[in-house]
Amino acid sequence: MNEPADSEHVRLQVWYKAVEKAIREVDPDHILFLDGNSYSMDFSAFEEVLPNCVYSIHDYSGMGFPAGQPYEGTDEQNDILRRQYERKIAFMRERKVPVCTIMN
Repeated sequence: MNEPADSEHVRLQVWYKAVEKAIREVDPDHILFLDGNSYSMDFSAFEEVLPNCVYSIHDYSGMGFPAGQPYEGTDEQNDILRRQYERKIAFMRERKVPVCTIMN
């Protein structure tokens, strides 16, 4: 599922658990890539690490887009981008699981 958006922040995890179980019944070996919530940018409500899974974030930034601040590469902008990225991967870091990052 690409870029899910669960407004309740719990249904996605329930769905992933059910799908992971069903897939493992026929294919116990392949790695599954699971997107975060809110267009693959939010893992804050995730609690459980599923086996043999990589968690995928999409690291969107408003900088450089017509509605956002132009990206100039300043230390302040880079710090903002770094903090945003660290927030997005906190779940993976805390649980020591792989992360796949799609950057824009």
